[in-house]
Amino acid sequence: MSFNIYEDPNLNTNVRYCKGARDDGGDKVERLVDIYESVDADHPVCTRDEGAHIQKHLAAVQRNPLRTAALVVGLLCLLLVAVVIVLTTLYISITLEKDHLQSTYEELQSSYNNLSNSFCQTQGRESQTQGDITEWERFRCSCYYKSTERKTWTESRRDCQERGADLVIINNKEEHEFVSKHGDSWIGLQSVPKSDWKDGWQWVDGSVTQYRAWHQGVDVQPKDGTGLTAYIDLEGTWRHNKTGSKQWICERQIY
Repeated sequence: MSFNIYEDPNLNTNVRYCKGARDDGGDKVERLVDIYESVDADHPVCTRDEGAHIQKHLAAVQRNPLRTAALVVGLLCLLLVAVVIVLTTLYISITLEKDHLQSTYEELQSSYNNLSNSFCQTQGRESQTQGDITEWERFRCSCYYKSTERKTWTESRRDCQERGADLVIINNKEEHEFVSKHGDSWIGLQSVPKSDWKDGWQWVDGSVTQYRAWHQGVDVQPKDGTGLTAYIDLEGTWRHNKTGSKQWICERQIY
């Protein structure tokens, strides 16, 4: 019976054929050839060349993710470089602007000090005699003058009054630090016979000493009630004395 292997495309057919050949025993040798044929149109039989092509294609597909990752990393590096450049530019710009503002501030501060001192100089000319040029310095709301002569406390106060001022009154730490650079000078503090005051000291304007900076170990209790006058020493602390000649510091408030 004849059988066509192509009649049923859904079957895998085994085809047995005989070849006219004999073995040593004289019998015919029957060889069996299995033919597997797939007729599925979506899975054609591949040749050796086609298989190699597919392998190359698969290898190329496997390399694509690596190329994509390398591209992403490269773009991120470029973005990072761009961000660093922008931030560096901004930093340099801000630094230059800061230096410019600092320089402008210092110039304005210097101009303010010059104007303030000029104002103090102008206000003090009315009390100056010809050829007597004094240098006043402004701090906050007052003008200050440091003498170059040496006199007693009473004579020093009289000189300040002739200049439209009085001996300096120190009310706080900031003013004390400013005045301290003019050490070894009379200040406007004296003892008074007031038994109801703890230490019996008052400023030349009649106010009580709320702020104090006495030298450590100095006895600030007046024994006879009057006659003691205070001065600021080279260390910036206060001491008192009854006699002697020193330089002095005048203060004139700005109204």
